[in-house]
Amino acid sequence: MYPIQHRKYREGIDNLLVLLIGGIPIAMPAVLSVTMAIGYHRLSQQGAITKRMTAIEEMAGMDVLCSDKTGTLTLNKLTVDKNMIEVFPKNMDEDTVLLLAARASRVENQDAIDASIVNMLSDPKEARAGIKEIIDLSELEGDARKKALEVIDGFANRGLRSLGVARQTIPEKTKESAGGPWEFVGLLPLFDPPRHDSAETIRKALDLGVNVKMITGD
Repeated sequence: MYPIQHRKYREGIDNLLVLLIGGIPIAMPAVLSVTMAIGYHRLSQQGAITKRMTAIEEMAGMDVLCSDKTGTLTLNKLTVDKNMIEVFPKNMDEDTVLLLAARASRVENQDAIDASIVNMLSDPKEARAGIKEIIDLSELEGDARKKALEVIDGFANRGLRSLGVARQTIPEKTKESAGGPWEFVGLLPLFDPPRHDSAETIRKALDLGVNVKMITGD
Protein backbone atom coordinates (compact mmCIF):
# COMPACT_ATOMS: atom_id res chain seq x y z
CA MET A 1 0.00 0.00 0.00
CA TYR A 2 2.65 2.51 0.99
CA PRO A 3 4.89 2.27 -2.15
CA ILE A 4 1.89 2.69 -4.47
CA GLN A 5 -0.67 4.85 -2.68
CA HIS A 6 1.56 6.21 0.09
CA ARG A 7 -0.91 5.05 2.76
CA LYS A 8 -0.05 3.89 6.22
CA TYR A 9 0.40 0.19 6.89
CA ARG A 10 -2.40 0.27 9.45
CA GLU A 11 -4.93 1.23 6.77
CA GLY A 12 -3.67 -1.61 4.59
CA ILE A 13 -4.09 -4.11 7.40
CA ASP A 14 -7.61 -2.87 8.02
CA ASN A 15 -8.47 -3.34 4.35
CA LEU A 16 -6.94 -6.84 4.41
CA LEU A 17 -9.05 -7.81 7.40
CA VAL A 18 -12.18 -6.57 5.64
CA LEU A 19 -11.36 -8.76 2.64
CA LEU A 20 -10.71 -11.80 4.85
CA ILE A 21 -13.92 -11.34 6.82
CA GLY A 22 -15.92 -10.95 3.63
CA GLY A 23 -14.21 -13.75 1.71
CA ILE A 24 -13.93 -16.58 4.24
CA PRO A 25 -17.69 -17.12 4.82
CA ILE A 26 -18.20 -17.41 1.08
CA ALA A 27 -15.55 -20.10 0.62
CA MET A 28 -16.17 -21.94 3.90
CA PRO A 29 -19.14 -24.10 2.73
CA ALA A 30 -17.18 -25.25 -0.31
CA VAL A 31 -14.13 -26.08 1.81
CA LEU A 32 -16.22 -28.00 4.34
CA SER A 33 -18.02 -29.93 1.59
CA VAL A 34 -14.73 -30.96 0.00
CA THR A 35 -13.30 -31.95 3.38
CA MET A 36 -16.32 -34.09 4.27
CA ALA A 37 -16.33 -35.65 0.80
CA ILE A 38 -12.71 -36.71 1.30
CA GLY A 39 -13.58 -38.17 4.70
CA TYR A 40 -16.63 -39.90 3.22
CA HIS A 41 -14.42 -41.49 0.56
CA ARG A 42 -11.86 -42.69 3.11
CA LEU A 43 -14.58 -44.25 5.24
CA SER A 44 -15.99 -46.09 2.22
CA GLN A 45 -12.52 -47.49 1.48
CA GLN A 46 -12.47 -48.94 4.99
CA GLY A 47 -15.84 -50.66 4.52
CA ALA A 48 -18.01 -48.11 6.35
CA ILE A 49 -21.41 -47.20 4.91
CA THR A 50 -22.59 -43.63 5.49
CA LYS A 51 -25.84 -42.17 4.16
CA ARG A 52 -25.09 -38.54 5.04
CA MET A 53 -21.79 -36.70 4.74
CA THR A 54 -22.72 -34.71 7.84
CA ALA A 55 -22.37 -37.95 9.81
CA ILE A 56 -18.60 -37.42 9.70
CA GLU A 57 -18.98 -34.12 11.52
CA GLU A 58 -21.36 -35.69 14.02
CA MET A 59 -18.96 -38.56 14.69
CA ALA A 60 -16.21 -36.07 15.50
CA GLY A 61 -18.27 -34.79 18.43
CA MET A 62 -19.40 -38.21 19.64
CA ASP A 63 -18.61 -39.19 23.22
CA VAL A 64 -20.96 -42.19 23.67
CA LEU A 65 -21.44 -45.02 21.17
CA CYS A 66 -24.56 -47.18 21.63
CA SER A 67 -24.22 -50.50 19.82
CA ASP A 68 -26.61 -53.36 19.22
CA LYS A 69 -25.37 -56.70 20.51
CA THR A 70 -26.72 -59.36 18.20
CA GLY A 71 -24.86 -59.44 14.90
CA THR A 72 -22.83 -56.33 15.74
CA LEU A 73 -20.75 -57.33 18.74
CA THR A 74 -21.60 -61.02 18.37
CA LEU A 75 -21.73 -63.55 15.53
CA ASN A 76 -25.55 -63.79 15.64
CA LYS A 77 -25.20 -67.56 15.94
CA LEU A 78 -26.56 -69.23 19.06
CA THR A 79 -24.36 -71.99 20.48
CA VAL A 80 -24.87 -74.60 23.18
CA ASP A 81 -22.10 -75.04 25.74
CA LYS A 82 -22.16 -78.80 26.25
CA ASN A 83 -19.91 -78.63 29.31
CA MET A 84 -22.47 -76.48 31.15
CA ILE A 85 -25.58 -78.60 30.47
CA GLU A 86 -27.39 -79.24 33.75
CA VAL A 87 -28.85 -82.76 34.02
CA PHE A 88 -31.60 -83.48 36.57
CA PRO A 89 -32.28 -87.27 36.37
CA LYS A 90 -29.46 -89.34 37.90
CA ASN A 91 -29.64 -92.00 35.19
CA MET A 92 -29.09 -89.57 32.30
CA ASP A 93 -26.06 -87.80 30.80
CA GLU A 94 -25.51 -84.60 28.80
CA ASP A 95 -25.62 -86.36 25.44
CA THR A 96 -29.07 -87.80 26.17
CA VAL A 97 -30.45 -84.41 27.23
CA LEU A 98 -29.04 -82.87 24.07
CA LEU A 99 -30.55 -85.63 21.94
CA LEU A 100 -33.98 -85.15 23.53
CA ALA A 101 -33.76 -81.42 22.84
CA ALA A 102 -32.80 -82.12 19.23
CA ARG A 103 -35.75 -84.47 18.78
CA ALA A 104 -38.05 -81.64 19.85
CA SER A 105 -36.43 -79.27 17.35
CA ARG A 106 -37.22 -78.73 13.71
CA VAL A 107 -34.73 -80.00 11.16
CA GLU A 108 -36.27 -78.02 8.31
CA ASN A 109 -36.99 -74.27 8.49
CA GLN A 110 -34.99 -73.96 11.68
CA ASP A 111 -34.89 -70.91 13.86
CA ALA A 112 -31.71 -69.93 15.70
CA ILE A 113 -32.45 -72.10 18.75
CA ASP A 114 -33.31 -75.20 16.73
CA ALA A 115 -30.16 -74.82 14.64
CA SER A 116 -27.91 -74.41 17.68
CA ILE A 117 -29.22 -77.67 19.17
CA VAL A 118 -29.27 -79.82 16.03
CA ASN A 119 -25.78 -78.68 15.02
CA MET A 120 -24.40 -80.04 18.31
CA LEU A 121 -25.24 -83.59 17.26
CA SER A 122 -22.58 -85.70 15.62
CA ASP A 123 -25.28 -86.93 13.24
CA PRO A 124 -28.04 -84.32 12.70
CA LYS A 125 -30.33 -87.06 11.31
CA GLU A 126 -30.80 -88.30 14.88
CA ALA A 127 -33.04 -85.30 15.49
CA ARG A 128 -35.72 -86.85 13.27
CA ALA A 129 -36.37 -89.71 15.67
CA GLY A 130 -38.85 -89.53 18.55
CA ILE A 131 -41.07 -86.61 19.42
CA LYS A 132 -40.97 -83.45 17.31
CA GLU A 133 -41.99 -80.85 19.81
CA ILE A 134 -42.07 -80.38 23.55
CA ILE A 135 -45.43 -78.83 24.34
CA ASP A 136 -44.91 -77.97 27.96
CA LEU A 137 -42.44 -78.44 30.79
CA SER A 138 -43.21 -80.52 33.83
CA GLU A 139 -44.05 -78.81 37.10
CA LEU A 140 -41.07 -79.05 39.43
CA GLU A 141 -41.47 -78.99 43.19
CA GLY A 142 -39.22 -78.77 46.22
CA ASP A 143 -35.48 -79.09 45.79
CA ALA A 144 -35.72 -79.81 42.06
CA ARG A 145 -37.57 -76.55 41.44
CA LYS A 146 -35.12 -74.62 43.61
CA LYS A 147 -32.17 -76.15 41.76
CA ALA A 148 -33.64 -75.28 38.36
CA LEU A 149 -34.20 -71.65 39.37
CA GLU A 150 -30.67 -71.40 40.75
CA VAL A 151 -29.20 -72.78 37.52
CA ILE A 152 -31.28 -70.37 35.42
CA ASP A 153 -30.14 -67.44 37.56
CA GLY A 154 -26.55 -68.63 37.26
CA PHE A 155 -26.81 -68.77 33.47
CA ALA A 156 -28.41 -65.31 33.42
CA ASN A 157 -25.62 -63.82 35.52
CA ARG A 158 -23.14 -65.04 32.91
CA GLY A 159 -25.19 -63.62 30.04
CA LEU A 160 -26.53 -67.01 28.94
CA ARG A 161 -30.04 -67.96 27.92
CA SER A 162 -31.68 -71.04 29.40
CA LEU A 163 -33.60 -73.69 27.48
CA GLY A 164 -35.52 -76.30 29.45
CA VAL A 165 -35.86 -79.87 28.19
CA ALA A 166 -38.62 -82.27 29.26
CA ARG A 167 -39.73 -85.70 28.10
CA GLN A 168 -42.98 -87.63 28.21
CA THR A 169 -43.62 -91.35 27.95
CA ILE A 170 -46.41 -92.27 25.54
CA PRO A 171 -47.13 -96.01 25.76
CA GLU A 172 -49.46 -95.97 22.78
CA LYS A 173 -46.78 -94.19 20.68
CA THR A 174 -49.36 -91.98 18.99
CA LYS A 175 -49.61 -88.20 18.95
CA GLU A 176 -53.26 -88.27 19.94
CA SER A 177 -52.76 -90.14 23.22
CA ALA A 178 -52.48 -88.15 26.42
CA GLY A 179 -49.35 -89.93 27.58
CA GLY A 180 -47.75 -89.83 30.98
CA PRO A 181 -46.61 -86.85 33.03
CA TRP A 182 -43.84 -84.62 31.79
CA GLU A 183 -40.40 -85.20 33.32
CA PHE A 184 -37.99 -82.27 33.50
CA VAL A 185 -34.61 -83.62 32.39
CA GLY A 186 -32.24 -80.68 32.00
CA LEU A 187 -31.31 -77.12 31.13
CA LEU A 188 -29.26 -76.08 28.11
CA PRO A 189 -27.17 -72.88 28.20
CA LEU A 190 -27.40 -70.83 24.99
CA PHE A 191 -24.99 -68.03 24.14
CA ASP A 192 -24.08 -65.93 21.13
CA PRO A 193 -20.26 -65.92 20.73
CA PRO A 194 -18.63 -62.48 20.35
CA ARG A 195 -17.00 -61.46 17.09
CA HIS A 196 -13.25 -61.93 16.98
CA ASP A 197 -12.67 -58.20 16.49
CA SER A 198 -15.21 -56.86 19.01
CA ALA A 199 -12.72 -56.46 21.87
CA GLU A 200 -10.20 -54.64 19.69
CA THR A 201 -12.85 -52.34 18.23
CA ILE A 202 -14.17 -51.40 21.67
CA ARG A 203 -10.62 -50.82 22.91
CA LYS A 204 -9.92 -48.44 20.01
CA ALA A 205 -13.13 -46.52 20.75
CA LEU A 206 -12.17 -46.17 24.41
CA ASP A 207 -8.70 -44.94 23.43
CA LEU A 208 -10.40 -42.21 21.38
CA GLY A 209 -12.40 -41.11 24.41
CA VAL A 210 -15.68 -42.71 23.29
CA ASN A 211 -17.66 -44.71 25.85
CA VAL A 212 -19.28 -47.83 24.37
CA LYS A 213 -22.74 -48.89 25.58
CA MET A 214 -24.33 -52.20 24.57
CA ILE A 215 -28.08 -52.23 23.90
CA THR A 216 -29.75 -55.63 23.84
CA GLY A 217 -33.17 -57.16 24.24
CA ASP A 218 -31.77 -59.97 26.37
